Amino acid sequence: MKMKSTEHLRFTISPYLVFVLILSMQFGPEYLSMSNRPIQITGQDTWISVILCGVSFQIVIWMMYRVLSHNETDLTHIHQQFFGKWVGGGLNFLFILYFLLNASFQLRFFIEIIQVWLFPDLKTWSLALVMLLLVYYIVAGGFRVIIGICMFSLVRIVTLVAMFFPAAMFHYNNLTPVFDHSLKDIIQAGKEMTFPFLGVEILLFCYTFIKSPEKSHKWAYLANITTTVFYLLIIFFSLLLFKPEQLANEIWPQLTKYKFIHFPFIERFEYIGAASQILWIIPIICLSLWTSSRICKFVFTVKQLSILPVLLILVFIAVSIIPGRSQTESVQALLSKTGFYLVYAYIPFVFIFDFVRMKVRRAV
Repeated sequence: MKMKSTEHLRFTISPYLVFVLILSMQFGPEYLSMSNRPIQITGQDTWISVILCGVSFQIVIWMMYRVLSHNETDLTHIHQQFFGKWVGGGLNFLFILYFLLNASFQLRFFIEIIQVWLFPDLKTWSLALVMLLLVYYIVAGGFRVIIGICMFSLVRIVTLVAMFFPAAMFHYNNLTPVFDHSLKDIIQAGKEMTFPFLGVEILLFCYTFIKSPEKSHKWAYLANITTTVFYLLIIFFSLLLFKPEQLANEIWPQLTKYKFIHFPFIERFEYIGAASQILWIIPIICLSLWTSSRICKFVFTVKQLSILPVLLILVFIAVSIIPGRSQTESVQALLSKTGFYLVYAYIPFVFIFDFVRMKVRRAV
Protein backbone atom coordinates (compact mmCIF):
# COMPACT_ATOMS: atom_id res chain seq x y z
CA MET A 1 0.00 0.00 0.00
CA LYS A 2 1.29 3.46 -0.88
CA MET A 3 2.08 5.79 1.95
CA LYS A 4 0.56 8.94 0.53
CA SER A 5 1.58 12.19 2.19
CA THR A 6 0.46 15.61 1.00
CA GLU A 7 0.67 19.07 2.51
CA HIS A 8 -2.08 21.65 2.83
CA LEU A 9 -2.49 23.58 -0.42
CA ARG A 10 -1.39 26.87 1.15
CA PHE A 11 2.01 25.38 2.00
CA THR A 12 2.73 24.10 -1.50
CA ILE A 13 4.53 25.72 -4.44
CA SER A 14 3.73 25.77 -8.15
CA PRO A 15 5.53 23.17 -10.31
CA TYR A 16 7.64 25.78 -12.15
CA LEU A 17 9.24 26.85 -8.84
CA VAL A 18 11.04 23.49 -8.77
CA PHE A 19 13.37 25.17 -11.29
CA VAL A 20 14.20 27.81 -8.68
CA LEU A 21 14.53 25.18 -5.94
CA ILE A 22 16.99 22.94 -7.82
CA LEU A 23 19.02 25.80 -9.31
CA SER A 24 19.39 27.46 -5.91
CA MET A 25 20.69 24.26 -4.34
CA GLN A 26 22.95 23.22 -7.24
CA PHE A 27 24.48 26.51 -8.29
CA GLY A 28 26.26 27.38 -5.05
CA PRO A 29 29.53 29.14 -4.20
CA GLU A 30 31.49 26.01 -5.18
CA TYR A 31 31.68 27.52 -8.68
CA LEU A 32 34.43 29.81 -7.35
CA SER A 33 36.94 26.98 -7.12
CA MET A 34 35.34 24.04 -8.93
CA SER A 35 37.52 24.35 -12.06
CA ASN A 36 40.85 23.82 -10.26
CA ARG A 37 41.02 20.06 -9.76
CA PRO A 38 39.19 18.90 -12.92
CA ILE A 39 41.40 21.10 -15.12
CA GLN A 40 44.48 19.68 -13.44
CA ILE A 41 43.30 16.23 -14.58
CA THR A 42 41.89 16.82 -18.07
CA GLY A 43 42.99 20.35 -18.99
CA GLN A 44 41.20 21.67 -22.08
CA ASP A 45 38.96 18.55 -22.19
CA THR A 46 37.29 19.33 -18.85
CA TRP A 47 34.15 20.50 -20.65
CA ILE A 48 33.50 16.88 -21.64
CA SER A 49 33.48 15.87 -17.97
CA VAL A 50 31.00 18.66 -17.19
CA ILE A 51 28.60 17.44 -19.87
CA LEU A 52 28.88 13.80 -18.70
CA CYS A 53 28.22 14.89 -15.13
CA GLY A 54 25.19 16.94 -16.21
CA VAL A 55 23.75 14.00 -18.18
CA SER A 56 24.26 11.60 -15.26
CA PHE A 57 22.39 13.95 -12.94
CA GLN A 58 19.49 14.04 -15.41
CA ILE A 59 19.26 10.26 -15.00
CA VAL A 60 19.41 10.59 -11.20
CA ILE A 61 16.56 13.14 -11.26
CA TRP A 62 14.50 10.73 -13.36
CA MET A 63 15.15 7.94 -10.81
CA MET A 64 14.09 10.18 -7.92
CA TYR A 65 10.84 11.15 -9.62
CA ARG A 66 10.04 7.51 -10.38
CA VAL A 67 10.43 6.50 -6.73
CA LEU A 68 8.60 9.55 -5.40
CA SER A 69 5.70 9.28 -7.84
CA HIS A 70 5.26 5.54 -7.19
CA ASN A 71 4.96 6.11 -3.44
CA GLU A 72 3.39 9.61 -3.51
CA THR A 73 5.39 10.76 -0.52
CA ASP A 74 8.86 11.99 0.43
CA LEU A 75 11.98 9.95 1.26
CA THR A 76 11.48 10.36 5.01
CA HIS A 77 8.29 8.27 4.85
CA ILE A 78 9.65 5.98 2.12
CA HIS A 79 12.53 4.95 4.42
CA GLN A 80 10.09 3.80 7.07
CA GLN A 81 7.87 2.14 4.50
CA PHE A 82 10.75 0.24 2.86
CA PHE A 83 13.05 -0.56 5.80
CA GLY A 84 10.91 -0.35 8.93
CA LYS A 85 10.90 2.00 11.89
CA TRP A 86 14.45 1.49 13.19
CA VAL A 87 16.47 1.09 10.00
CA GLY A 88 14.39 3.76 8.27
CA GLY A 89 14.83 6.07 11.25
CA GLY A 90 18.58 5.50 11.17
CA LEU A 91 18.73 6.39 7.48
CA ASN A 92 16.70 9.53 8.13
CA PHE A 93 19.10 10.49 10.93
CA LEU A 94 22.04 10.19 8.51
CA PHE A 95 20.31 12.64 6.19
CA ILE A 96 19.85 15.05 9.10
CA LEU A 97 23.62 14.97 9.65
CA TYR A 98 24.28 15.32 5.92
CA PHE A 99 22.22 18.48 5.55
CA LEU A 100 23.57 19.96 8.78
CA LEU A 101 27.12 19.36 7.56
CA ASN A 102 26.24 20.95 4.23
CA ALA A 103 24.84 24.05 5.95
CA SER A 104 27.94 24.28 8.15
CA PHE A 105 30.30 24.01 5.19
CA GLN A 106 28.45 26.62 3.11
CA LEU A 107 28.48 29.12 5.97
CA ARG A 108 32.16 28.53 6.81
CA PHE A 109 33.07 28.77 3.12
CA PHE A 110 31.35 32.16 2.84
CA ILE A 111 32.96 33.47 6.04
CA GLU A 112 36.38 32.42 4.76
CA ILE A 113 35.84 34.40 1.55
CA ILE A 114 34.84 37.48 3.54
CA GLN A 115 37.86 37.09 5.82
CA VAL A 116 40.32 36.71 2.93
CA TRP A 117 38.95 39.31 0.53
CA LEU A 118 37.30 41.94 2.75
CA PHE A 119 37.90 41.77 6.51
CA PRO A 120 40.97 39.75 7.55
CA ASP A 121 40.43 40.44 11.27
CA LEU A 122 36.77 39.40 11.31
CA LYS A 123 35.96 36.76 13.92
CA THR A 124 34.32 33.64 12.52
CA TRP A 125 31.76 33.32 15.32
CA SER A 126 30.49 36.90 15.02
CA LEU A 127 29.52 36.69 11.34
CA ALA A 128 28.21 33.14 11.86
CA LEU A 129 25.90 34.40 14.61
CA VAL A 130 24.49 37.21 12.47
CA MET A 131 23.99 34.93 9.48
CA LEU A 132 22.26 32.21 11.50
CA LEU A 133 19.87 34.72 13.07
CA LEU A 134 18.89 35.75 9.53
CA VAL A 135 18.53 32.09 8.55
CA TYR A 136 16.26 31.43 11.56
CA TYR A 137 14.01 34.32 10.55
CA ILE A 138 13.71 32.96 6.98
CA VAL A 139 13.27 29.27 7.85
CA ALA A 140 10.71 30.06 10.56
CA GLY A 141 8.60 31.67 7.83
CA GLY A 142 8.07 28.31 6.18
CA PHE A 143 8.90 26.60 2.91
CA ARG A 144 7.20 29.16 0.66
CA VAL A 145 9.18 32.01 2.25
CA ILE A 146 12.41 30.10 1.62
CA ILE A 147 11.46 29.63 -2.04
CA GLY A 148 10.79 33.38 -2.21
CA ILE A 149 14.33 34.02 -0.97
CA CYS A 150 15.63 31.54 -3.55
CA MET A 151 13.75 33.45 -6.25
CA PHE A 152 15.22 36.77 -5.09
CA SER A 153 18.73 35.30 -4.93
CA LEU A 154 18.65 34.52 -8.65
CA VAL A 155 19.64 38.17 -9.27
CA ARG A 156 23.15 36.93 -8.45
CA ILE A 157 23.37 35.47 -11.93
CA VAL A 158 23.77 39.04 -13.22
CA THR A 159 27.26 39.12 -11.65
CA LEU A 160 28.28 36.26 -13.99
CA VAL A 161 28.05 38.70 -16.90
CA ALA A 162 31.30 40.13 -15.53
CA MET A 163 33.06 36.99 -16.80
CA PHE A 164 32.80 38.39 -20.33
CA PHE A 165 34.56 41.65 -19.47
CA PRO A 166 38.16 40.33 -19.66
CA ALA A 167 37.48 38.94 -23.18
CA ALA A 168 40.40 40.94 -24.59
CA MET A 169 42.76 38.83 -22.46
CA PHE A 170 41.40 35.43 -23.54
CA HIS A 171 43.87 32.92 -25.00
CA TYR A 172 41.78 30.78 -27.34
CA ASN A 173 44.63 28.40 -28.08
CA ASN A 174 44.22 27.14 -24.51
CA LEU A 175 41.16 25.19 -25.72
CA THR A 176 43.18 22.96 -28.05
CA PRO A 177 43.88 20.17 -28.75
CA VAL A 178 40.47 18.58 -28.19
CA PHE A 179 40.01 14.96 -26.99
CA ASP A 180 43.62 14.84 -25.85
CA HIS A 181 42.94 12.88 -22.62
CA SER A 182 41.94 9.31 -21.84
CA LEU A 183 38.43 8.23 -20.89
CA LYS A 184 39.74 7.33 -17.42
CA ASP A 185 40.96 10.91 -16.88
CA ILE A 186 37.67 12.35 -18.15
CA ILE A 187 35.67 10.16 -15.75
CA GLN A 188 38.01 11.08 -12.87
CA ALA A 189 37.50 14.78 -13.63
CA GLY A 190 33.75 14.12 -13.77
CA LYS A 191 33.95 12.63 -10.28
CA GLU A 192 35.62 15.85 -9.10
CA MET A 193 32.73 17.79 -10.68
CA THR A 194 30.11 15.88 -8.67
CA PHE A 195 30.24 18.21 -5.67
CA PRO A 196 29.20 21.40 -7.55
CA PHE A 197 26.25 19.50 -9.05
CA LEU A 198 24.96 18.26 -5.69
CA GLY A 199 21.67 19.70 -4.47
CA VAL A 200 19.12 17.79 -6.54
CA GLU A 201 18.67 15.43 -3.58
CA ILE A 202 16.64 18.16 -1.84
CA LEU A 203 13.79 17.09 -4.12
CA LEU A 204 13.50 13.83 -2.15
CA PHE A 205 12.28 15.80 0.88
CA CYS A 206 10.29 18.60 -0.81
CA TYR A 207 8.18 16.42 -3.10
CA THR A 208 5.00 16.68 -1.02
CA PHE A 209 5.28 20.48 -1.03
CA ILE A 210 4.94 20.64 -4.82
CA LYS A 211 1.47 21.30 -6.20
CA SER A 212 0.80 18.76 -8.99
CA PRO A 213 4.33 17.27 -8.75
CA GLU A 214 3.82 15.26 -11.95
CA LYS A 215 4.01 18.60 -13.80
CA SER A 216 7.32 19.60 -12.22
CA HIS A 217 9.56 17.03 -13.94
CA LYS A 218 10.49 19.27 -16.85
CA TRP A 219 11.41 22.13 -14.52
CA ALA A 220 13.80 19.93 -12.54
CA TYR A 221 15.47 18.77 -15.77
CA LEU A 222 15.65 22.37 -17.03
CA ALA A 223 17.29 23.51 -13.78
CA ASN A 224 19.99 20.84 -14.10
CA ILE A 225 20.55 21.79 -17.76
CA THR A 226 20.88 25.46 -16.75
CA THR A 227 23.43 24.57 -14.08
CA THR A 228 25.37 22.50 -16.62
CA VAL A 229 25.45 25.41 -19.09
CA PHE A 230 26.66 27.82 -16.40
CA TYR A 231 29.38 25.40 -15.33
CA LEU A 232 30.46 24.94 -18.94
CA LEU A 233 30.84 28.71 -19.31
CA ILE A 234 32.83 28.91 -16.08
CA ILE A 235 35.15 26.10 -17.20
CA PHE A 236 35.68 27.72 -20.61
CA PHE A 237 36.42 31.12 -19.08
CA SER A 238 38.87 29.53 -16.63
CA LEU A 239 40.68 27.84 -19.51
CA LEU A 240 40.73 31.03 -21.58
CA LEU A 241 42.26 33.11 -18.79
CA PHE A 242 44.51 30.62 -16.98
CA LYS A 243 46.78 27.75 -17.87
CA PRO A 244 46.38 24.54 -15.80
CA GLU A 245 49.64 25.21 -13.94
CA GLN A 246 48.39 28.71 -13.01
CA LEU A 247 45.13 27.32 -11.65
CA ALA A 248 47.14 25.08 -9.30
CA ASN A 249 48.10 28.26 -7.43
CA GLU A 250 44.61 29.79 -7.43
CA ILE A 251 42.14 29.04 -4.64
CA TRP A 252 39.19 30.99 -6.10
CA PRO A 253 39.92 31.67 -9.78
CA GLN A 254 36.44 33.08 -10.38
CA LEU A 255 37.07 35.84 -7.84
CA THR A 256 40.53 36.45 -9.28
CA LYS A 257 38.89 37.15 -12.64
CA TYR A 258 37.13 40.14 -11.08
CA LYS A 259 40.54 41.79 -10.65
CA PHE A 260 40.65 42.23 -14.41
CA ILE A 261 37.49 44.38 -14.26
CA HIS A 262 37.75 48.12 -13.66
CA PHE A 263 35.13 50.85 -13.74
CA PRO A 264 35.63 54.60 -13.18
CA PHE A 265 33.33 54.38 -10.15
CA ILE A 266 34.42 50.92 -8.87
CA GLU A 267 38.14 50.30 -8.43
CA ARG A 268 37.99 46.89 -6.73
CA PHE A 269 35.20 44.94 -8.41
CA GLU A 270 36.32 41.73 -6.64
CA TYR A 271 34.92 43.20 -3.40
CA ILE A 272 31.46 43.13 -4.97
CA GLY A 273 32.08 39.59 -6.21
CA ALA A 274 33.09 38.42 -2.74
CA ALA A 275 30.20 40.13 -0.94
CA SER A 276 27.65 38.87 -3.48
CA GLN A 277 28.36 35.28 -2.42
CA ILE A 278 25.79 35.76 0.33
CA LEU A 279 23.15 35.38 -2.42
CA TRP A 280 24.59 31.95 -3.23
CA ILE A 281 24.83 30.55 0.29
CA ILE A 282 21.67 31.85 2.01
CA PRO A 283 19.22 29.69 -0.05
CA ILE A 284 21.37 26.56 0.45
CA ILE A 285 21.71 27.05 4.21
CA CYS A 286 17.99 27.80 4.61
CA LEU A 287 16.90 24.77 2.57
CA SER A 288 19.40 22.49 4.33
CA LEU A 289 18.23 23.56 7.79
CA TRP A 290 14.56 23.40 6.78
CA THR A 291 15.10 19.85 5.51
CA SER A 292 16.99 18.79 8.66
CA SER A 293 14.30 20.21 10.94
CA ARG A 294 11.59 18.64 8.78
CA ILE A 295 13.18 15.19 9.10
CA CYS A 296 13.63 15.73 12.87
CA LYS A 297 9.93 16.51 13.14
CA PHE A 298 9.13 13.08 11.74
CA VAL A 299 11.90 11.05 13.40
CA PHE A 300 11.74 12.53 16.91
CA THR A 301 8.07 13.63 16.91
CA VAL A 302 8.84 17.25 17.76
CA LYS A 303 7.65 20.55 16.37
CA GLN A 304 9.77 21.82 13.52
CA LEU A 305 10.13 25.30 15.01
CA SER A 306 11.10 23.81 18.37
CA ILE A 307 14.01 21.78 16.99
CA LEU A 308 15.23 24.52 14.61
CA PRO A 309 17.11 26.56 17.31
CA VAL A 310 18.89 23.38 18.42
CA LEU A 311 20.04 22.69 14.86
CA LEU A 312 21.17 26.30 14.45
CA ILE A 313 23.27 26.01 17.61
CA LEU A 314 24.87 22.82 16.27
CA VAL A 315 25.73 24.57 12.99
CA PHE A 316 27.10 27.57 14.90
CA ILE A 317 29.38 25.31 16.96
CA ALA A 318 30.52 23.40 13.87
CA VAL A 319 31.34 26.61 11.98
CA SER A 320 33.18 28.09 14.96
CA ILE A 321 35.45 25.05 15.44
CA ILE A 322 36.53 24.90 11.77
CA PRO A 323 39.64 27.09 12.08
CA GLY A 324 41.05 27.50 8.60
CA ARG A 325 41.42 26.58 4.94
CA SER A 326 42.73 23.03 5.36
CA GLN A 327 39.90 22.04 7.70
CA THR A 328 37.32 23.60 5.36
CA GLU A 329 38.76 21.55 2.51
CA SER A 330 38.53 18.42 4.67
CA VAL A 331 34.82 19.06 5.28
CA GLN A 332 34.33 19.67 1.56
CA ALA A 333 36.11 16.41 0.74
CA LEU A 334 33.84 14.54 3.18
CA LEU A 335 30.72 16.15 1.71
CA SER A 336 31.91 15.45 -1.82
CA LYS A 337 32.53 11.77 -1.10
CA THR A 338 29.22 11.41 0.77
CA GLY A 339 27.31 13.17 -1.99
CA PHE A 340 28.97 11.04 -4.66
CA TYR A 341 27.81 7.79 -3.03
CA LEU A 342 24.40 9.29 -2.29
CA VAL A 343 23.79 10.26 -5.91
CA TYR A 344 25.46 7.37 -7.73
CA ALA A 345 24.91 4.52 -5.27
CA TYR A 346 22.11 5.13 -2.75
CA ILE A 347 19.52 6.75 -5.04
CA PRO A 348 19.96 4.00 -7.70
CA PHE A 349 19.71 1.42 -4.89
CA VAL A 350 16.38 2.88 -3.68
CA PHE A 351 15.19 3.03 -7.30
CA ILE A 352 16.02 -0.66 -7.91
CA PHE A 353 14.58 -1.66 -4.52
CA ASP A 354 11.32 0.13 -5.35
CA PHE A 355 11.22 -1.46 -8.83
CA VAL A 356 11.75 -5.00 -7.50
CA ARG A 357 9.28 -4.41 -4.68
CA MET A 358 6.56 -3.35 -7.13
CA LYS A 359 7.26 -6.38 -9.39
CA VAL A 360 6.98 -8.75 -6.41
CA ARG A 361 3.73 -7.15 -5.23
CA ARG A 362 2.21 -7.47 -8.69
CA ALA A 363 3.32 -11.09 -8.94
CA VAL A 364 1.69 -11.87 -5.61
